[in-house]
This record gives sequence, structure tokens and C-alpha cells, in this order.
Amino acid sequence: MPVRLRGSARDAAASSTACAYFGPRSRYANPFTVGVRSPLGPPLDAAKSVDLFVATLRGPVGHHYATWFARALHGLDLMCTCALDVPCHADVLLHLANRSHDHSSIRNRSLLEGPR
Repeated sequence: MPVRLRGSARDAAASSTACAYFGPRSRYANPFTVGVRSPLGPPLDAAKSVDLFVATLRGPVGHHYATWFARALHGLDLMCTCALDVPCHADVLLHLANRSHDHSSIRNRSLLEGPR
């Protein structure tokens, strides 16, 4: 079963497993950056950042991307710079890519189980 790993883009490229990098400056980076001040309040924490990412995927345009992510990432380990003990959007993408092909189950971060 694919897992979330911690590391850099260089680490992902050197990995002996099928691995995709999801951290900053990657094509899969979360647009909701931890620590950046939200227009509606304080800086985003990891959980809020992931919640916003999930909410985006549930929208009409986001649903298209969720389907694309699920197909493109199926079976891959995902590597990001996030600590493994905090929520990360890679957990969301692991869930999407490796669940049954029913693309209607994007709800919220609490449904996801990733390595802790």
C-alpha cells in the first residue's frame, strides 16, 4: 500500500520506489500554504490548509482535478516536506489515488487515514 514519506524533490527522484514529490514548487503543491495569513483570519495551520484543499476538490472544477489526481497517482508513494505527524494534503491525495474508483467520497480530512 502506498504511503506518505518525508523528504525533498531530490529524495523522491532518488527513491527506489515509485514516488512522486508533493512539496513546495511541485505541480502537486497545496495552494493553501501553512503559515500564510488567510484573507479571513489568522495564518493557516496544517489542518486548516488541508481542509481548504479538500473543500476545493469538492467543487465543480476541483472534482475534475480530484479525478485526474486519482488516476495519475494510483500506486505511488507520495513525498512531501511536511512532518509525518501533522496533516498534509498528500494524505488526501493518497486516499483519492488508492481507494476504490468511486470518486464521490471526497468529504473532509477526518475521513482520511495516513501515516502518523
